[in-house]
Amino acid sequence: MSGIDPLATPVKKTRHQLLYLIYGNQDVYRREAKFSILTALSQAKNGKRPAIRILTDRPQDYAGWPVDTILLDEQTLTRWQGSHGYHHRRKACAIAAGLQLAQKTLFVDTDTLFTSDPNRLFQHITPGQSVMDRFEYDWKDVHQRQDYLKLARDLDAHGVTPDNGFKLYNSGLCGVTDSDSALFEESIRLIDEWTAGGFEIHTIEQIALSYAMRKRPVVEARKHIYHYFAEKRFFHAMQAYFFSQHGEAFSQRLVDLCTDVPRAKPFPSAWQRLKIKWKLRNQSGTLRKVGRDLLYGSAAPDHPYYTACRHEWWECASREILRWDESRRKKLLDHPRWPQQLPRPDKPEDEKIIMSYLKKRVSAAR
Repeated sequence: MSGIDPLATPVKKTRHQLLYLIYGNQDVYRREAKFSILTALSQAKNGKRPAIRILTDRPQDYAGWPVDTILLDEQTLTRWQGSHGYHHRRKACAIAAGLQLAQKTLFVDTDTLFTSDPNRLFQHITPGQSVMDRFEYDWKDVHQRQDYLKLARDLDAHGVTPDNGFKLYNSGLCGVTDSDSALFEESIRLIDEWTAGGFEIHTIEQIALSYAMRKRPVVEARKHIYHYFAEKRFFHAMQAYFFSQHGEAFSQRLVDLCTDVPRAKPFPSAWQRLKIKWKLRNQSGTLRKVGRDLLYGSAAPDHPYYTACRHEWWECASREILRWDESRRKKLLDHPRWPQQLPRPDKPEDEKIIMSYLKKRVSAAR
């Protein structure tokens, strides 16, 4: 099978493992992986730390960390991507290859935080039963969306119709046993079939895996983890601040300190949100959304990590403003002071900071 290869770096087979895939030299993904590992270690009870394996082309990045690294060379990464340019195929190949390293494998996307002991999830991984991040939707609810029409034809060829209860799972976390290689053989084959001639959606990997698992029970992991895929910018900012303060050299102190980092983006308090809603009561549409994002960033709780990422609320606002036409942008931003269309933030010092941020972002996009 083209996707399932023996791994180059010999690693002793263990009972349970957390498995990560990370390649390339982007700092943000290295920090994601390391912070995810810290959360897993911080939640492990009674000193029972899970074996952690990282499939990577940069093993030197994890020197000194309590992990085993398995080297991925460029040829392997190219082969795992396949011939259709779908890079998430590598994930299916990585899990398939990693099965040989443990009796039970919990594959973890790097943008995942553990909120309870990882060993609790291994209890749900049994022959014939898998763990997945979360249930996302029924096929019947999405099959008519424009970007799903090609996939609908492909699934129909395999007997999947809107009426037969096909469920789609997020594969940000995937728990399987060493007897599950057939799942990934089928998944990789379907990925190649469904990406031939191009593809319009980027979740084909998890749809293929959901299809391969369609006849078995699946346990959701969402009570034990937080997968922040939709809120990456906030967490990236907090993680960058964390490692800038404490460094990346592994220590038990680093494990302990990671618990200080919030596990949610910086929402204002319920009272502040109600107050902001009242302030924006006369606004509507995108101006209301822009105002909310600007004021949410200003009203973020007083916390060092929230301070480090509150500008991401303002980034949300700037992206909305960039969708406007030039005249509407000028009407909002071409003022020496705070625009009259929007209520002022509670912190007067934020007025200048916010407007400077918005003007810089809009100017850079021209």
